[in-house]
Formats: sequence, structure tokens, C-alpha cells
Amino acid sequence: MKTKTILLVVLAALLCGLFSCSQPPKSTSPLIAAIDSLKAHYAPDRRVAVFDVTCVQQGSIVILRGEVDNPKAKEDVMNLVHKSLGGQTIDSLKVLPDSQLGDRRFGIVAVSVGNVRTNPRHSAEMGTQAMMGMVVRLLKKHGGWYNVQLPDNYLGWLEESAMKVTTEAGVESWKSATKVIATTVFSFVREHPSLSSQPVSDAVAGVLLKQLSMAGPWVAVELPDGRKGYIERSSVDEYGHWKNTRKFTPENVEATAKSLIGIPYLWGGTSPKGMDCSGFTKTVFRLNGLELARDADQQAAGGEAVEKGSDFENLKKGDLLFFGRKASAEKAENISHVGIYLGKKVFIHTPGGAGVKLNSFDPSAPNYNEAEKKRFVRARRYIGTQPVPEVPKK
Repeated sequence: MKTKTILLVVLAALLCGLFSCSQPPKSTSPLIAAIDSLKAHYAPDRRVAVFDVTCVQQGSIVILRGEVDNPKAKEDVMNLVHKSLGGQTIDSLKVLPDSQLGDRRFGIVAVSVGNVRTNPRHSAEMGTQAMMGMVVRLLKKHGGWYNVQLPDNYLGWLEESAMKVTTEAGVESWKSATKVIATTVFSFVREHPSLSSQPVSDAVAGVLLKQLSMAGPWVAVELPDGRKGYIERSSVDEYGHWKNTRKFTPENVEATAKSLIGIPYLWGGTSPKGMDCSGFTKTVFRLNGLELARDADQQAAGGEAVEKGSDFENLKKGDLLFFGRKASAEKAENISHVGIYLGKKVFIHTPGGAGVKLNSFDPSAPNYNEAEKKRFVRARRYIGTQPVPEVPKK
């Protein structure tokens, strides 16, 4: 019995990864380096891709555990292990989406703003938000939460109750339906076409609703989860018309940005209910037809580089401004904040506190922001640097 107990403890230790890739035996170090190289190829940014692989070697047996979101990544890992070590391989490496989801591998967000968290619990940090009508890809389930991937590829956890879980056919049905998009910052879907009627749901700029019919100054709509109601026609636009009339211009970006002045700062927020710095720029650009990456450092990798000049004279209205720490011989660049340039040394951003606000790089201006001027790192230009952007299918 004592020998059997020892064997069970050793096996449990192996399966728990105590001799895993994070602290490998010297004999597997070349293999670990090769797996790390594959991770750098398939998931250089863990915010938008999954490559979580550990390996345990016991004699000629190798146990592979973890998750990837690309079948080719698993194939390459398996081939690498076989060529490096040979012997028997126990394959416990999952490819997401989890097969237990069956064909219900999509969700259509059914609340005005869904809070996407870093872990499957309400107390976890909010990483981003998903808007009503947005289609998300489901990767796996834990309790009442789904690990989801948004249209910008960002990963996180969203409650099942915040969306309609559906199949690919359900997604195609939603995409092909005639829809309206909310264009006012805040509005309501009501039970009846009357301002005194009880709300069915709130709606914020950017949410999508299925259009059923017109009723005078009201539009009869259906939410993704089947709830029905009415929204004021002045608060929405037919989605196809809206999409085809987006003009991604400096003037429109400025107008949208200024319409959000006073919206409070919210860490992880990407909607008119509250935004962090990159959530603000993302919201402004989304409402003008371009879906930016989620975080400031990711946004700093897009568009075209712009040299600001000696006193910001080379910047144009609509350029994105990035703040943080410049690269040095000792430390890498660190982008921690982003805003939108409006011309004449004025920029708009959401630094916290009062939320979206205007500031200036001009020392003589009453809203001069010396701290951000010192932290300015670089600028990127999205407007006019590419064809007219296509609004992502939702």
C-alpha cells in the first residue's frame, strides 16, 4: 500500500505540472525553447490568441497538456515533440473551441453593453466590453460564463445571460436580418411606442437591433434574445444606410469625440456607458466605421507613423497620440495612454476622474496639460492612410 501511494503521488505531481515547461529538466530545455518559439509565432499577444502548452517527460513518455486556438499550432507541437524526444506521447492538448460546445459556438450579445472580464467571475477585472448585436466566438464554458473572442480578436469571459448562444446558422440569420443601429448616445427600447411606456432595455450608440416595422416616429425592433419593443426613429439609423454613409474624416472623428465629453472614465470600458483611454478612441473610431484594436499599445502598432515636428506642427486632426515612456538603452517603450489630436495643440482623451475632456500642449492655454506633454511618445495616423474602412460584420 505504501508503494502504491507513492506512485499515485508521483503521478499526481506529474499531471499537475510540477515538472512542467515552466521549470523543465535540463534534458528538455531545447524542446521548451522550441515550444516557446511556436508560442511566439502563434500567440505573440495572449490578449488575442491562445497558446498555453505544458509538457511533462517521464522516461520515454511525454504528456502534453493545455490549450491552443489553432489546429495547426497543435500539429506543430506534436510534430516537434515527436521529432525531439520520440517515444510515446499522451495527448491532452485541447484545440479551442471546446468540443463540448457542440455546434453552439457563437453568441450574439443581448444586453446594451456586456462586461467582458479577465476571469469567469464578477469580481474579476473588466478587460473590455461587447455591444448589443455583436457576434462573439465561444471558446469554452465555465459555470455560467463563456470564454469569448470579440470581432477585434480580444479574449475574455462573458456571462451566458448576457447573450443568445447560437449556431453558425443562427449567426447568419442575424447578419442577414434588416437591422437598425443606435446613433444617439443614450436611448431606450420601450414596450409600446410611447415615452411613458416601460423600458425593455437601454440602448447606447453603436448597438444593433433587428428592425421589424415602422410605427410613425417609432421603430418596432427585436433584440437578439427575442425581446421586442419600440425605439424612437430619431435615435437610430437603418444599419445598411449607416454603414454605406460613414465618412472617416477628421471632422467626423472630432464631432464624435466631442459628443462624448463628460462620459466617465471606466477601466475596461469601450462604450458610452464609460470608457478607459483606448476604449474612448476605439468607440470614436468604431462610430465612424473603423474597428481599432483594443488596447493603447495595440493601437500604436496600426496606422502610419507621424513625426510630430518640433512643436506638434506635423500632426493632423484625427491622429492618435500615444503617451507613456519612450524607449531607452535601459528600458523598452511603454505605451500607457492614448488620445486624439484635434489641431492647434488641442487633444481630447479620457485620463480618468471627470472622464472625456479637452487638453492642450500649449503652455498659455487654460487647459494646458504639462504632464501629458512630457509623457508624449509618438503619434499614428489612421485617417487617409488606407482605403475607406469596412465596418466589421456583426
